[in-house]
Amino acid sequence: MASFQKNFAVLMMLQVSTYAAPLLTLPLLTRVLTPGGYGRLAFAMAFVNYFIVLTNYGFGLTATPQISVNRDNRQVRSRVFWETFLAQTTITTAGFIVLLILTFIFSRLAQDRGLLLLGFGMAVGAMLIPTWYFQGVEDLRVISLIVFTGRVLSVPAMFLLVRNREDIYWAMGVNTFVPLLSGIAIFVYLYSRRELDFVATPMRDIAKALKDGWSVFMATAITEIYTSSNIVLLALISGNVSAGYFAAGDKLIRAALGMLTPLKTAAYPRISYLMYHARDDAFAFLRKMLAFQGTIVAVISLLIFAGAPLAVKILYGPQFFPTIDVLRWMAFVPLMSGLADVFGVQTMLPLGMKAQFSRVLLGSAVLNFGLLAVLAKLYNEQGAAATVLAVQTFVAVAMAATLYLQGVPFLKRKIAE
Repeated sequence: MASFQKNFAVLMMLQVSTYAAPLLTLPLLTRVLTPGGYGRLAFAMAFVNYFIVLTNYGFGLTATPQISVNRDNRQVRSRVFWETFLAQTTITTAGFIVLLILTFIFSRLAQDRGLLLLGFGMAVGAMLIPTWYFQGVEDLRVISLIVFTGRVLSVPAMFLLVRNREDIYWAMGVNTFVPLLSGIAIFVYLYSRRELDFVATPMRDIAKALKDGWSVFMATAITEIYTSSNIVLLALISGNVSAGYFAAGDKLIRAALGMLTPLKTAAYPRISYLMYHARDDAFAFLRKMLAFQGTIVAVISLLIFAGAPLAVKILYGPQFFPTIDVLRWMAFVPLMSGLADVFGVQTMLPLGMKAQFSRVLLGSAVLNFGLLAVLAKLYNEQGAAATVLAVQTFVAVAMAATLYLQGVPFLKRKIAE
């Protein structure tokens, strides 16, 4: 518990910086780039996020438990590290080739080829930041300090470099170089500390790491993919302006959801460890987490709903008043997401319920694309916001129902062996 509490505190500081830096630069970007320009930037970043999700490949949920269980075994720890990192390198290289080809096939992507290729540096940065390793050893201080420093420096860089609408490339460049340079610094740290042994890794081991992570990747990537697709498809259906209104509201919702990341990130390896060594303690931990996290997200959702007009006025200005309705539609997304996290990632995955977890998220993806195609066409950015709320509610309810039907009522009694 001491390591959990320490990591939670460190991650909370890091997460504040993760969203404080973008929120500080948000008024600049929305006013200088205008709704259309900001929508274009949001479209490019959302499209690049597909490749970031591909690079991460769910290793935070597959490699982390392996590192956690073998944290005291340097040989095994090193082997898992290199298998995972080289698998990520393979994926990232393939992703770049795919992105380049797509920009020559589709005219909409060809218009923003330079912006997209510049933004792909964020995927390379994701490859170079092995959060899954530091989660597994439950020591996130150094990685947090490095990333925190990069994000702090990005704020003055954005104000110095983005001065008119044509500076959209500088805006993308700042977003790219923060993870890229942070990743390089982290690898320098690992090398200087001799944290790991170099282990020769044959292609069959890399292929095995990819195969082992496939089911979790398909399950967890679905949410990230359809989240990014909401902006991408809205831009294609309703244009950059509607995408800009929606992206502005979505940015605040993601910031609110991000405040839960420290708790979730610190809890997952701890729960995985307890499920392996002391299952009753794991469920006692989950009950406390449900009460604590549920209270936090409920308060956050109420504050967003009540404070939407003031937040838009301060952060975006009168050009973005349609974002008020977007925020109110999405206000209770944090509540649903927080509940879904406890029922799904923190409970179903450590119990080995990967198939059920995947089915729920596959269903949510189908629901999301079906609703978005209709509601975005009819109601533009408000339709997209309503879609997000409906889908996240479905996920929370479906995961709770799955646990109940599988006989895992951990709120009432011990799980049956």
